Amino acid sequence: MKLSFDNLIWSGRYLDNEGIRYFDYSASGFCFVMKGKNAQATFVSDPDGWSEENKAVLGVFITEGTDTSIGAIPEEPDFRLTLREAETRCTLFESDVEKTVTVRVMKFSEAAFGYAGLKNIEIDGKLQTSTLISTEQPLKLEFIGDSITCGYGVEGIWEKDTFTTQQERPDKAYAFLTAKALGAEIQLCSWSGIGLTSNYVDPETVNLPETQWLMQATWPYTDKSLSLRLELEPEVWKPEGRFEPDIVVINLGTNDISWVRGIEDRRLNYVAQLRHLMEAVHRRSPRAKIVCCLGIMGEALNASVAEAVALFKKDFPKVTAEFLSFTEQKTEDGIGADWHPSPVTHKKAAELLTALIGKL
Repeated sequence: MKLSFDNLIWSGRYLDNEGIRYFDYSASGFCFVMKGKNAQATFVSDPDGWSEENKAVLGVFITEGTDTSIGAIPEEPDFRLTLREAETRCTLFESDVEKTVTVRVMKFSEAAFGYAGLKNIEIDGKLQTSTLISTEQPLKLEFIGDSITCGYGVEGIWEKDTFTTQQERPDKAYAFLTAKALGAEIQLCSWSGIGLTSNYVDPETVNLPETQWLMQATWPYTDKSLSLRLELEPEVWKPEGRFEPDIVVINLGTNDISWVRGIEDRRLNYVAQLRHLMEAVHRRSPRAKIVCCLGIMGEALNASVAEAVALFKKDFPKVTAEFLSFTEQKTEDGIGADWHPSPVTHKKAAELLTALIGKL
């Protein structure tokens, strides 16, 4: 039985082009429930453009039963799939006897590297209806962030490992953990090294900001990078009927720190850009509450985030907008690859964010 894209339950942003549905951002993907013995899928990617360290990586989770909620996702996948060919045919599930299972495919690597698209999917069996634990409409969380939100280096070790997409685990990062704790649906728009006034630059050697790929020129589109790679005009992401967030969490500023460097006019520009992004979020999702957070990899701009939130609330007093200050990661909690947060640090951040959202 061949499944259509509409037979699947999708998470995250996706882009359709020439019979392929691309799901590129961290933690995006799909799931379905089947009763049968086998499920096969064909994925597409762009492996020739990337080294082995930066190819697209998917995680495949198989759980018995029909629960498709985020709470039913195990801590570890049944297997990972690295897309090393332009087309990769994969057995997602196989059993000697008929079973009722939920099959979930999640993009572990981020949109900045190899892309992933679903070309077709077939099952030896019958599609089943999913059953969620709760009959209520789940909370919807959108996260706008950088490498921390992507789960960059979370499975690596500082001063031992250098980054690879094999070490990215968005499902072990604070954003996904928060959604899981709240039983929420989640969408990530996250990109390593990205900022609002500058992407990451070496503060010791670089005297100009890196502004070619800033979040305010990325977030409005479904998948700008992918569109450019496919030679398409970038498509504006429209949440109506797809994913209308109840809460939007913005965690941006870690990379701006490398450029701001305590210089006041640069700091004020950061405040202004964050304030503008908050307004853009509100204009697109007027019913959503907004949370801005910062500090896991440096607290130098925490007060500036609070300032941007205060400026936004002055102009939009009826909108719920809050600032959550994270403290910088601690060595005793472990440090991931390239000085990124460890699973312990992510869990601590998720606990704080979950508590705040629970009060909104």
